[in-house]
Amino acid sequence: MKLSKLQTIAFLIAMLALVLAACGGGAAPATEAPSGGEETATGSEEIFDADPAVLMKTMGVSDASQVNEVVLAAMYRAGLPVSDEMAAKALECWREKVCDTGTGGPITVALADGFGENLWREVTHMEMVLQALTYPEIGRIIYTTAMFDTQQAIADIRGLIAQDVDIIVGFPDAGDALLPVVQEATDAGVIYVTHSYGVLGDGSAYFSSISEDVCLLGQEFARILNEEVGTGKVAFLGGTPGNPLSAYWQSCEEPELGDGIELVGAADTFWTREGTFEAMSGFLSAHPDLAGVSYEAAGSFMGGLSAYEAAGLPVELVLTLRTDETVLFCEWVNMGQPDDFKIYFGSGGNYQSRIALTAAMMHLNGYEVPNSIVIPPYIQPVNESHCYPDLPDDASISSMVPHDVVRAMYP
Repeated sequence: MKLSKLQTIAFLIAMLALVLAACGGGAAPATEAPSGGEETATGSEEIFDADPAVLMKTMGVSDASQVNEVVLAAMYRAGLPVSDEMAAKALECWREKVCDTGTGGPITVALADGFGENLWREVTHMEMVLQALTYPEIGRIIYTTAMFDTQQAIADIRGLIAQDVDIIVGFPDAGDALLPVVQEATDAGVIYVTHSYGVLGDGSAYFSSISEDVCLLGQEFARILNEEVGTGKVAFLGGTPGNPLSAYWQSCEEPELGDGIELVGAADTFWTREGTFEAMSGFLSAHPDLAGVSYEAAGSFMGGLSAYEAAGLPVELVLTLRTDETVLFCEWVNMGQPDDFKIYFGSGGNYQSRIALTAAMMHLNGYEVPNSIVIPPYIQPVNESHCYPDLPDDASISSMVPHDVVRAMYP
């Protein structure tokens, strides 16, 4: 049944390409080689000549050989110009739960979010919408958010199966509780791809997963704390209870902490400022001499700064972060770039939803896509250039959503 469905879609894609060619235009932007680049064909109609500036901006990659060709194909599309018409359609599709792209393409794609109620998730949604609009084969885009409700997340996926979607890009916050329904989707012929280390079980229940090397990320966090703290107390902050992303980097960081480092605990924050305030307030109450914190969400740590203020304590801290929301960096600048408050951060990773979608589309086009696509992490110290006061507070500086589109999302 699954093979029949994929063959049908592949046939429709081929027919659409013929129709577009016969009409004298309208081909997918990524089928045209960029100026000075070379088009590469390896079982798909993708181009792998990603702009080095895009690779550096999104994931700190200076050498294209460091990443899989699926990543290169996705980042090529991510670097394509966004016209006013495309931006308007993207905003329409971002605001609506169900959107017709206007191409008449046979493919329906969906983003199934465990929760989508913060700016990181909303920008990640927009990244996927913009990527989808580079494919004329995609005629419909659907979005669901379970708002932290595991049963709703299960119902959302079942609803998408009933709507006969072809691709689901997911952030499975509920973890392995979703394995049975994800298996149902796969058995129904749906291509399910997770992003941002939404790894479930042994990976056999779904098509592929996209993530940075989260274990190496945790080890990098430990290296920085060992060097910058040396001797002192540290704490871990995570997101939603049981989410695989937090659990994995923490499990890799803890054994790498030096003998002089005391881990005083870990707390869930739901990746919100309120949750971060509560967690940090608890840690500071018990350990006012806390010297280091490792966490995913830069923007959410604004709640951590509020906890310091409420406790009447100076922010003397080494903070390692996975994401790169500009608000925290602007606050650090406004604080006078204090030497006692050191911030090291990685990539926001919003673009991973683009890679997930491109992986599924390449599979439909006959490309051999691995079950796991890993992106090398990178960490850098904050400086004043990382503050973008013209962007919304929680905008990621590594996002490929154009700044004018981000501003239009939050007028």
